[in-house]
Amino acid sequence: METNAGHERVWSWAASQVEADARQQDANQLVGERVRAVRYFTLDYRRHGVHPELLDSGPRTISADSEWQEPTWLYDGFDAMDYGLEVATDSGAVFSLTWDPPGEREGIGLQPVQMLGSGVRDDADVAIWVVGDRAPSWAPLVGGQVVAVDLHYKPWDEKHGSLWCPHITLLGERGRVEIVMGDSEHGSLVPSADNIAVLHPGSALPRWSALSE
Repeated sequence: METNAGHERVWSWAASQVEADARQQDANQLVGERVRAVRYFTLDYRRHGVHPELLDSGPRTISADSEWQEPTWLYDGFDAMDYGLEVATDSGAVFSLTWDPPGEREGIGLQPVQMLGSGVRDDADVAIWVVGDRAPSWAPLVGGQVVAVDLHYKPWDEKHGSLWCPHITLLGERGRVEIVMGDSEHGSLVPSADNIAVLHPGSALPRWSALSE
């Protein structure tokens, strides 16, 4: 996806445990924050069908009820988004979760920055969905404090000590949100190096993710 910002961006892969610990410290800045909003960033599949008058490129925030009736990211048991997501807090802080450009290094990471200009180009034709409590996955977090963030780091190259993160857990006062590298294939959750999946409450971690735990 050429609109994902910066092919050199590395938020997940770590050359050592020290580097992985530093990424965990970045993510820990979200702990104690109260979640105000969650935004999904997807390809704008319906732009020309719903708004043919939009000739200029750039982000589009979804507002029409007709589009919310069948969100492009909603599947049975999970949400899937092309670029990632953004968490905004009551203090004004913003955290983004997206994938590293796949290749020799893969993974997902969480950083205290906005998605636009970091996880995706700020002039990209993306759809922004302010999901809030419209997405069942986020009910445990929206409106409450984040209690913990767990970056589930795994060995990437045991010989050299490098690591990657394919799974992130956000723990709130009323439950947790599980996020993995995944996409929809005919409605089923499958592994993906360049897509984010948020599991619905009660959904088990996919077998291919649980095997790495």
